[in-house]
Amino acid sequence: MKILKYKITTLLAGSVFLLASCEDMDFLDVKPTNNVITDDAIKTPEDLQKLMGSAYTQVRGAGFMGGTALVAGDVIADDATTTNSTFDWSQIANHSMDLFNPPGRTIWGGTYSAINRANIAASSALADAILGGATTPLANTLKGDAAYIRGLGHFHLVRYFGLPYADNTKGTANMGVPIRTRGTTTIAESYLALPRATVDEVYNSVIADLKIAAANLPATRTYNGGFATPDAAKALLAKVYFYKGDMANAAAEAKPLMESGKYELDADMTAKYSRAQLKGTTKEVIFMIPSSATSDDSWGSIRGNYRSNNTTNPIPQWTPSPSLVAAHPAGDARRTRYYVTKSNIVYSTKFDYTHMDGIIAGFDELILIYAEALATSGTPADLTNAVLWLNKIESRAYGSPKTTVALGKDAIIAAVRSERRLELGLRGERLHELKRLKLPVRGDAWDSRKLLFQIPDEEQSGNPTIGLN
Repeated sequence: MKILKYKITTLLAGSVFLLASCEDMDFLDVKPTNNVITDDAIKTPEDLQKLMGSAYTQVRGAGFMGGTALVAGDVIADDATTTNSTFDWSQIANHSMDLFNPPGRTIWGGTYSAINRANIAASSALADAILGGATTPLANTLKGDAAYIRGLGHFHLVRYFGLPYADNTKGTANMGVPIRTRGTTTIAESYLALPRATVDEVYNSVIADLKIAAANLPATRTYNGGFATPDAAKALLAKVYFYKGDMANAAAEAKPLMESGKYELDADMTAKYSRAQLKGTTKEVIFMIPSSATSDDSWGSIRGNYRSNNTTNPIPQWTPSPSLVAAHPAGDARRTRYYVTKSNIVYSTKFDYTHMDGIIAGFDELILIYAEALATSGTPADLTNAVLWLNKIESRAYGSPKTTVALGKDAIIAAVRSERRLELGLRGERLHELKRLKLPVRGDAWDSRKLLFQIPDEEQSGNPTIGLN
């Protein structure tokens, strides 16, 4: 793959890193000026730190966590529909993505670009030569940041380009993604052709990286400071184990966060979405890439597609699917808070803001991961605890709990899975949930390669022997 490099001389001169305050978001202004690294661009450990900040700006890019991938996944699945008839979205809606599909190219290129930039700052020939003069805390922080972005990035990529994790798919040759652990800073390095790993190898790499991140990221960071925290790594690790089907480890990783007292569901279910524009507060987010103005909208792609109150584009081309809307039972407050009907068409109001934080890890999702993981064990104590946490989601949505321990293991698990769709609707999880449960996706089998984005043409050109979907 041809990995782009970055000239950062200009950005290093003008950027300031202030990690102490959750509202210090100078890192959002760190942007490359072109695609060349010059000999004098990075000289000090502080320069590497600033480069790592620019890697986090790419995490909120459209193809990474900024929204295009999330919207595409829900259109491929059954949570969103689109009237956009351009070839790219027609392909996505019809499960016929090819190597030229623009969202597919954006997901691949944008995510690997973020991974590469993080690797340059912590794991590259350039960084190796500089980090010998760094303090141990700074070196460890860079190591943790790179590991987090790598783990998040490879997990993101394997879910869109690789087969889902299952006993019959995890070892299939060339059906994961290339694992990139070193930054490329020279032309020669940029043309290194890496093969696709198996899905199992990708998951193992992600898990190893997230353990490194959890052990090395500073505990003093906050959820809205723009840089990953140990809790962010642990929450993602729980999610990775969950999608791997390793419920014991998913519960074990989630448990300390559940019992920390730092996170809880907001009484106002819209608080986590409105925080950026309304300058409010939330305890329901474990990690986000914050947004302070329309010029640095961290969820711009997802917001721009679904927003229903945009005066310049009053009729969005992306809407919640009829099946998602119908799945909300009578009395579900989410039906009235998150949707609006205009001319007999239901639109989402979840993203009706001028700018939004990019939510990477939400406590509501972790609650549902923890509840299902506990319920799967089936012990009386775990079933009781699973229902306790599930009831928190239900009480906010319906005004009172719905599920009791007396219903039994299978019914409790079914209730959790039902709430996953309703609580996480339009946040990009539905496709991966259907695959996890081995359920058909609008007529195609859960492990069909028609549900995968194709390896983009640019990758195939620079890496001609790479396995294809």
